[in-house]
Amino acid sequence: MPAMNVNVQQKTFFALEEAVQRTGWDRNRITDEALSKYLAELAEDTELAHRADEAYKRYLESGEQTIPAEQVYWQLGL
Repeated sequence: MPAMNVNVQQKTFFALEEAVQRTGWDRNRITDEALSKYLAELAEDTELAHRADEAYKRYLESGEQTIPAEQVYWQLGL
């Protein structure tokens, strides 16, 4: 299994140590789980941001006009 050394802020280190005590898991398991989840969320966020950028670009290119929120609220009786 590949290994790496990382430097973390002191508060992160103490939070990790607390998690080790609380869960009984070792540092490697906790950091691997946390990093895996973070990287999955980052990949998802990046994909969503890319899709949003593409959708906004298509919207701008379409020349479509927006409807002010106040008008929508009025039309819906809100």
